[in-house]
Amino acid sequence: MATLLYPTRGGDRTYRNQDRAADLARERDANLVFLYVSNVSFLDRLGGPVRVDILEEELDDLGEFLLAMAQERAEKSGVRTERAVRHGRFRPALAEVIEEFGVTTLVLGRPAHDDAITTIDYISQVAQTMVADHGIEVLVLHEGEVVEQYGAGEAAET
Repeated sequence: MATLLYPTRGGDRTYRNQDRAADLARERDANLVFLYVSNVSFLDRLGGPVRVDILEEELDDLGEFLLAMAQERAEKSGVRTERAVRHGRFRPALAEVIEEFGVTTLVLGRPAHDDAITTIDYISQVAQTMVADHGIEVLVLHEGEVVEQYGAGEAAET
């Protein structure tokens, strides 16, 4: 069975893409895995003592909550879902989940605004790396529409 993976930070700006990922899973009769990745390595640069374990636990709780909301919406539309919360750098976490769940298609959200945390170039680099390293299809969504496709059935930007 096919498995789609959609990493998300949650929130109302991501709903359209989350819903489109669920639509794609339903259209392909596939499972959908929602992924949340937290990274607290920036705390290493702070001068004083920090309870990294407590912050990491709180971020995990936040991630679980955000993914549960996405999962609930997807399951109401008839999609089988799972969720995964990981720590550390995004690409290694992504690769781990791709292998763990046997992901066949990665669905990435493109930044909605120029001031977003991620850039269009970064998303493109991630997509190309995942295709090269895992041989999977990668779809990039923007505002709920597929705007790029890499890998299986690859097409130019749409």
